[in-house]
This record gives sequence, C-alpha cells and structure tokens, in this order.
Amino acid sequence: MLELKPMLSALWRNKVPAMLIALQLALTLAIISNTAVIVKDRIAKIERPTGIAVEEIIAINVMAIPNNYDMIGAVSSDLELLRKLPFVQDATVTNQVPLSRSGSAGTFYNQPNQEIGGEVSNRYNTDPNFINTLGLKLVAGRNFTSAEMQYFDPSENRDINVAVITQQFADKIYPDQDPIGKPLYDGNTSHPIEIIGIVERHLGAWVDWPKAGNVAFFPIVRNTQDVNYLVRAEPGKRDEVLKTLVEKLSERDPQRVIRTRVLSEYVARSYAGDNLMVKVLSIVAATLSFIVALGIVGLTIFWINQRAKQIGVRRALGATRSNISRYFLIENSLIAATGIALGSAAALIANQYMVRDYSQPVLTLLPLTICALLVLVVSLAAALAPALRAANISPATATRSV
Repeated sequence: MLELKPMLSALWRNKVPAMLIALQLALTLAIISNTAVIVKDRIAKIERPTGIAVEEIIAINVMAIPNNYDMIGAVSSDLELLRKLPFVQDATVTNQVPLSRSGSAGTFYNQPNQEIGGEVSNRYNTDPNFINTLGLKLVAGRNFTSAEMQYFDPSENRDINVAVITQQFADKIYPDQDPIGKPLYDGNTSHPIEIIGIVERHLGAWVDWPKAGNVAFFPIVRNTQDVNYLVRAEPGKRDEVLKTLVEKLSERDPQRVIRTRVLSEYVARSYAGDNLMVKVLSIVAATLSFIVALGIVGLTIFWINQRAKQIGVRRALGATRSNISRYFLIENSLIAATGIALGSAAALIANQYMVRDYSQPVLTLLPLTICALLVLVVSLAAALAPALRAANISPATATRSV
C-alpha cells in the first residue's frame, strides 16, 4: 500500500501514454464483450437440434421434360424403387427440401373465418413415410395413413382434412391445451383441418426465420412438373446410396432431369453466413487483444528504461526482484482497472443501441465480467515479461546507465 502513492504520482507524470493504453483497453473490452455475445448467439443457433437425421438424408429433385408428364404416377413408381435400393431405410416425397432456404408458409388459426390473431407456419406437402425418412420423433397422436393421401392437379382446390404439426407450432396455436383432435384453419376459411399428430421438432426451410420450428405437414401430392424426394440411407451408407440413385431413376424413366444433393450441404449453405460471422468476429477479438498486449509491452518497457536509475537505487536499498516486478504489475493493473471501468460502461451503452437498432442479443453481467477478466489477464500477461526484465536490472548497471 505504501507503493500506491508513488505509483499514482508516476502515472500522473506520464498520464498521456497511460490514458491511451486505458482507452485502448476500454475499446477492446467494449468490442470483444459485444462480439462474445454475438458469437455465442450464432454458435447456439448453429448447434440447435434440427429434429432431422441430416447426415443420412439425400435430397433428389426430379423435373419432367414432357409438358403432359404424369408426375403422380411417377411418384408412386419412384418411391417403390427407392425404398427397395440397398442400404435405404426409407424414402418420401415432398414439395420442398428442409433447411434449404426455399419453401412456402401460410397463416393458420384455431377458429373459423378469422382474419387476425393467427400463427404463421412453414408448410410441407408429403406422405406417411416422412416421419421415418426424416428421423422425426412423433410425441403425440398418429401419422397419416395411405387412405388420407390426396393426389390432384395444381389448379384444383381441395379441402385438406388432416395435419401433423411440430410441438412448437402446437404450443403457439393451442397454448396450454392438448391440440390432438382440434381444428386448424388455413387462412380465412371455415373448413377444419384436424390435428392428428405432433412431432417433437423440425426447423423447417429457413434457419434465419424468427418462427423457424413452426411447421405443418399435409398428406398431399400435386401433379406438378417437378417433385422432390428425400431418401434416408443407413448410417455410414449415404455416399454409397448416392452413387446409385440417379442411375436407377434414369433407368426407370429417362424423360426427366435428376439432381441430387446431400441434406448436410443444404444445412452448411443455410448456416454459411453465421459460420463466417463467428470466424470473422473471433479473429477481430483476437487481433484486438494482441494489439493491446503489444501496446502494454511497449509502454512497460519504455517506463522501465526511463526508471532504470530508480530501479537500481531501490535494489541497492534492499528491494527484492519480486518487489520490482510486483510494482510494475500493480501499476499496470491500475491502468487496466481504469480501462475496464470505462470499457464496461461503453460496452453496455453500445449494446443498448445494438439491441434496439439491430436486434442483437443483450449483453448480460456474466459475459461482460468474463471478458473484463480476460482483458485483465491479457494486460497482466503482457506486462509480466517486461516486469521480470526490470527485476533483473543490477544496481551497478542501473546507476552507470544514467
């Protein structure tokens, strides 16, 4: 404590460089603390469960060449072929590929003829094999039956009678109620669609959508010019199955253009922006920490060179090496504490604007504290080597150097 007064006096005499380092530390803390919550939010988003056996699924797009092609008839034959292939667990038909950033949505209500208060949901047209093919978990009710399937042209407008929905969508459309057996109304209509089953999770088409996880499935196949199949291979056999799919489908009917892609590629594309943001922000935080560490090293060395005579005198009067190194570490801690205090305030103020204007996650006390401790550790680590160097200055050398 007796050293504190001369430390403050020394810092006051060199207040400009000390304040510059404190401001640099403050800026670093403000940036990396807000960066940390953004990175944490993106990582949590990337790692959230999809509800789908992503690594086992192959997506196939089949586009017919003739304008009058019978796609409904082709779907039945194609699925029969696909399900008989070696190492194939199951196959299903769908109007859109999950997690592909392409799909359709609609507004649904729990009362007929409503115009407000509905819930928006991603919607899929599929068949009874979709649960097993995607690896979904049925948590309530039942799946579709073959008798409930409807096949019709796009121009036809038929009533849908049953639906399977995700648990998240069920909680939104019927909060605090059992939705099984209850009606679902597609837009401003009076025809009820009975909810017959609930699957635990399915993120849907758009991972960035605020309502990702609101999904409804309907037993429909439309006679369109193109169709999507999803094929689930046995674990570890996906690539082997992929090699034979196009060949077998082309052999069955050459009047189509067939394109395949594994579902994991769609997922990688959907999260490409989030992964890039995590990498860039991590590099920025590391670079800023390195730069501030270099500044602290340079300033500490500068001060040691300036005080070589004083260090020699203290050593001659009996100061130990630990006394000398501790002096510079404590002095550096005072600068760091000032920077951390300023940086904490700046971080919280900046975060308020980011939350309000850019919908970024809120900076809470825990990540701010962790980042503040990290900045303090970087500061002390940067000052440690110069402080140990100062402790090794001999009294005679220090005296002769001035």
